[in-house]
Amino acid sequence: MPPHQRSIVTRTWRDTVGVIALVLCFASLALHFELSEQLLPWLKQHESWQVDELPLTLLVLSLGLVWFAFRRVADTQRELREREAAQLQITTLLAHNRDLTQRLFNAQEDERRILAQELHDEVGQACTALRIEGSYIAKAAFTQPDAVVLAAQRISTTSQRMHSLTRDMLKRLRPPQLDSMGLESALQELCRTWQTQCGICCELNTHDLSDVLDDYTCTSLYRVIQEALTNIAKHAHASQVHIRLQRSANTLHLCVEDNGIGLSNTPDQLQNIEQGFGWVGMRERVASLQGRIDWGDAQPGLRIDVHIPMKVAQP
Repeated sequence: MPPHQRSIVTRTWRDTVGVIALVLCFASLALHFELSEQLLPWLKQHESWQVDELPLTLLVLSLGLVWFAFRRVADTQRELREREAAQLQITTLLAHNRDLTQRLFNAQEDERRILAQELHDEVGQACTALRIEGSYIAKAAFTQPDAVVLAAQRISTTSQRMHSLTRDMLKRLRPPQLDSMGLESALQELCRTWQTQCGICCELNTHDLSDVLDDYTCTSLYRVIQEALTNIAKHAHASQVHIRLQRSANTLHLCVEDNGIGLSNTPDQLQNIEQGFGWVGMRERVASLQGRIDWGDAQPGLRIDVHIPMKVAQP
């Protein structure tokens, strides 16, 4: 029990003991001086005013006040327990947010370090190669025409590699299909590319969503599905994936289901999944849209359900 709650309980018991002691002292004095016998003649004199009923009335009032005080103490204790639970939940959420923020910053720095390394290694080397080939062409333009042709071919190959690298980096920063083709086409391209890379059949079902969702919702859904597919490729050992994205009047529903090994529902495995950075990122993206994400065994496989209010997802 927290210190302040122990203090309240202590004061309550101390006041209760004080009241009981006061009642006992009054009873002792009443017995000693026979107060009832002394008050009886006075009460009989005012019989017309029904004053003789006053002691019982005061007794009932006292019992009522005791019951009222007991209920208020119980309500106060219940409110204190609820406040304790809410404070504990807030503390847990703050700790979770601090941990998530730290992990997001670390992931951001890791991504920047990888991009910087690739830019240094690939683009830097390609630029150096282009500069060397250009100098070579300038020197051998009139004396070695065949060598010039080969150098030009190497320049073309290097340029294509640089273009491919730049395109891959841009995809990692933001999917270009979202801007050029919309959410449905971007998801179809994502599923086709993932299916080709992983060899897992991926079926996508969507229904006229691009025009009713804002940009942030589209990006969040794309990233959630992308992370779900990444987890399936890493851990599920699945051969087929079904993705359904549909809307009703009030809710946007996303379902990602595979036929892999699913979950064993052991506490260690469940904890590892809940604390995984990918799962935390998905949960935070959905929470930022005031939505809810649930997962569980699909028998076989794993099923992920996301529910987002349409009033938040609409532009």
